[in-house]
Amino acid sequence: MPDPTPRTPLLIGEAHGREPVPLRNLPTGVIAVTVPRITKDSDDTVHVRVPRDPRQRVTPRQVDLVADRPASPYDPPPALTARQLIKVLETKSAKRWPTIQAVLGDNAWQLTADLIRCGAVILRCDVVNATGYSPRSWTLTQSWAELAEDKLAELKGRPHPQDLHRELLQSMSGTPQLAHEYARLANTPPGRVLKIPEGTSTRAEDWRVYEVAIRAASIWWPAQDEPRKITAKELAGRSLRDTKSTWTPARQQAFSNLIGIPFDQAVDQADTELRIRGPLQWRVGTVIADAAACNPWLALPARGVRALGMISCDAQGIFLIENEDTFEQVCKIPEIVDTWLCVWGKGYATDGLAEFLRGLDGLPLAAWGDLDAHGIRIISNLADRVGKPITPVAMTLDLYRAGTKYRQDPAKLEGNRKLATQLAREGIPALRDLAEEIARSAGEGCEQETLYDAVLPALPGLLKAVRLPYSA
Repeated sequence: MPDPTPRTPLLIGEAHGREPVPLRNLPTGVIAVTVPRITKDSDDTVHVRVPRDPRQRVTPRQVDLVADRPASPYDPPPALTARQLIKVLETKSAKRWPTIQAVLGDNAWQLTADLIRCGAVILRCDVVNATGYSPRSWTLTQSWAELAEDKLAELKGRPHPQDLHRELLQSMSGTPQLAHEYARLANTPPGRVLKIPEGTSTRAEDWRVYEVAIRAASIWWPAQDEPRKITAKELAGRSLRDTKSTWTPARQQAFSNLIGIPFDQAVDQADTELRIRGPLQWRVGTVIADAAACNPWLALPARGVRALGMISCDAQGIFLIENEDTFEQVCKIPEIVDTWLCVWGKGYATDGLAEFLRGLDGLPLAAWGDLDAHGIRIISNLADRVGKPITPVAMTLDLYRAGTKYRQDPAKLEGNRKLATQLAREGIPALRDLAEEIARSAGEGCEQETLYDAVLPALPGLLKAVRLPYSA
């Protein structure tokens, strides 16, 4: 059986999709990597590619200096003053090296190396004479960029803590669902600075993240009596008086923790690419997220995946589900979600999901997809990108032959027949027989949703049979 102990903490680092470049005299804990090229394939899947010359050699003119290992989402170097930290966080797109030197002074290089090591910045450099380098500019890493606005508010402080404390209490006063949060804040009077109440349901660690969640919930709860679901921009405009205010992953998760509903279910127009349910805990920015306690699931936007840090997972395996409705049905089965980490990634996987799965090494991967050519291709594609075997579940010839085939126009049917013929030769070995049967059936497919009666009752038993490839 797989080892049930918590896994090594994971942070998807800035080196993803890049290749190390050997340069001389790099600081300890810092590596040079290629500057990535972003491309999209025919399935709209985004890929981060390593730039190479026509001979497939890596000979870059520019490199990025990044941390050589995962770092906390936010842990500034102790040598950095508050003024300097503010200047770092105020980086919008990029800061040029002369500006950085003016801000950090004589100790600019050492402090920059510290910032790279702690996962704060990426330093772009020109390559000099093949193995040397010259600093050019820096940008904030994804995790620091997501937190910048809230951390700046915390560092700069609020001019009248008593007034803000009173204002936040007033915003909650007419909302019964926030009575417990009201009592917590009322019993936490501010001093010279504002304090987050102990035991807050938001599970936030930064005041601004906490404040945004409270203000949003104070608008969201009364809006539930309206026939139309409130949109993400509308909620920002009504609660923060700014429709352009960013719903960072940390803010989304604090708000979701407070109202007890995933962000993408609470509002319209939420960009969610990843839903998870099962025995896993992590930090989204500086907010604790628990994929076992979130009901019905934990939702995370694709850009939020790169802001993950300090993941602890004691699941027996990872179960990937192709369709949204099927994922919801699986989340209702305690025997599965208590022991398996269930993931819905919106069809073809993003690079972030692939990297996330690679990081949770040592866990078997199982997948349930549509019994059609694209269902097989999704699993084969992900197995190649993750570099690990995936065990198909409930994707048998018997289920396909007995299942209801969905309607397709002739052109799409022919395209699926051709794809199935190709997958019968090149696809994941465990599904080649199914691909061959689909090709023989002129490309017809069977969707997961039509198989619930046959599959859902048997699914816990099917997953119990899944093991790591090298297990007995």
